[in-house]
Amino acid sequence: MRERTAELSRTFSVYLPVSLYEKLLDRAGKGKLNTFIREVLEKELSESEEKLVNEYQECYANPRMIKEAKQWEKAEIESWRNYEKNKSQPTKVKWSKKLVNGRKVN
Repeated sequence: MRERTAELSRTFSVYLPVSLYEKLLDRAGKGKLNTFIREVLEKELSESEEKLVNEYQECYANPRMIKEAKQWEKAEIESWRNYEKNKSQPTKVKWSKKLVNGRKVN
């Protein structure tokens, strides 16, 4: 008997090449495709999240990386402040003379 979960579910349609669909059927088995895909996606997403957490912890275990991260953060904040300060000013465009058929054109 199937186990029922209280979690809501959504329909998710994906178009796959026939060859890939057949590989999925061979791997998962007929009637078990939905469960197989859900388990693969859950595993992939949890591994991705775990990798991100590990990288974050590794960064903060290394003083050099902390210093570099702070420099990047400061640069980003300064860049945003400059953008906010200058966004009301018109952009200056420098026009240069172009050559058309060997002649200078304004």
